[in-house]
Amino acid sequence: MILRNFDDVKERFGSLSGTLIGVGMTAFSRITPAYFLAPYHIVSLRKTLDLPLLRSKAEIFCLEEETGEPARGKGLNSARLLDHPLTQQFLKKLPEPKHLLLYQNYPDLMELGKNEGWDLLANPPDLRIRVGGRDFFKRMVTALELPAVPGAIHPIEAIHTRGHSYWTSVFGAEFVVQLPEIVQGGGRGTFFIRSQQEYEQLQTRLKEKSWRGVELSSVAVNRFVQGTPASVAMCLTRHGILTSRLQRQLVDLPYCKDLPEDGIFCGHVWDETPWPFWAAENATTQADLIGKFLWDLGYKGILGIDFVIHEKKKQVYPLEINPRFTGAFPMLSLLYLKEGMIPLEVFHLLEFLDVPYEVNVAGLNEQYASPIRGSHLLLFLPGGDGQAPTREFKAGIYEHHQAERNVSFVSEAMDYRDIRNDNQFVIIDGPLAFPEVGRQPHDPSVIRSGRREDVFGATDPPYRLCRILFPCPVADKKGILSPHALGVIEWIYGSCVE
Repeated sequence: MILRNFDDVKERFGSLSGTLIGVGMTAFSRITPAYFLAPYHIVSLRKTLDLPLLRSKAEIFCLEEETGEPARGKGLNSARLLDHPLTQQFLKKLPEPKHLLLYQNYPDLMELGKNEGWDLLANPPDLRIRVGGRDFFKRMVTALELPAVPGAIHPIEAIHTRGHSYWTSVFGAEFVVQLPEIVQGGGRGTFFIRSQQEYEQLQTRLKEKSWRGVELSSVAVNRFVQGTPASVAMCLTRHGILTSRLQRQLVDLPYCKDLPEDGIFCGHVWDETPWPFWAAENATTQADLIGKFLWDLGYKGILGIDFVIHEKKKQVYPLEINPRFTGAFPMLSLLYLKEGMIPLEVFHLLEFLDVPYEVNVAGLNEQYASPIRGSHLLLFLPGGDGQAPTREFKAGIYEHHQAERNVSFVSEAMDYRDIRNDNQFVIIDGPLAFPEVGRQPHDPSVIRSGRREDVFGATDPPYRLCRILFPCPVADKKGILSPHALGVIEWIYGSCVE
């Protein structure tokens, strides 16, 4: 069957046997299949205040909702969520076979899935871990002869045995330190060093050779490349590689200033502004080379590649591979749906379900290369005062009245297609029903060291408050937020603690 449009997609999935189940820490992150498949189920960890709204699209099991308390326990991930007795009880009621759509796979989840007879729609964990490693990435960049950011991986001792002046003599006044053993994305384990004071502060933070509860054996030190953060989303299929348009990332926005790391991912801007031809062409060429390289290793489905665009040098530097669903999802898919395009999740599912299909890859990539319009921002729980947010934001559409400097609720909706003008926005993917567990501690030494126990039993200072969807670009080419976006952020944070 040739998939030409969204009606073809619905027809193709209409014959799927068994049950498709999205698995995520929050339900919104796995909402896309609900637009083309019914019934569709989601298993989530977090009790978020958008659950009643999301249930208009999918059947949702939420562990925190079932237990009535925040889930606790060290290393709580999808495997722990799925192995919980209450989750098991829910899953056993669903028709066989059970197909699980995952953020990413884990070794213990592979074993659990095998024992339960689940069909895990994700790459094997050993392949994911290998492909996501910084050492693998550097070797791949060399093998493919891609533009490489100068730098190397060293033993962790190098941070303490080599001073600031050594690194500046190699890389110049600014450089980046990353911790390869920290496998979480979004900027975790990344530090921008611009002065000797910052370097000495990092040495103090890493004196125990650990970060976020993880023992460290290595450190990556690279030149800091000044440029525009960008990325592409991809899906590797049996018919070829599907690639999104180059998308602009937002990092280290002002509300992240109290977080202990740098390069914190805050969202995306999609707009009609054309990228320079050389940037778009180079990014697409590099993505294709990387995609083919990974396909030959056995990788399939969705992944992302981060770049930095250096306009003066007219160079596109690849920074890392994200072998999983990236921070662009599900917002990118919702914007594709708005424009009548087929979301990449469709092809990810078809590949892992091994369903026969045909598609015009060149035609789809031409669609994906066309401009789309919208933005999203991740907001994190404010920290420093020890108080939990007291405002319960209702999920849905709001309108920002800039002249009056206030905001009003419009309706219960979560789709870009439901937003009627550029002053409206959606609050979704939160807020948490148990926000106190995600508060940053008041003790500045704890924040600086990266030590904090949250509901996962691990340190994670960028603790999500909610996500905001905008129908328009909310930042300029330099990443400076618009007055509209600043007003919305100010209103949300100003309302957090009353």
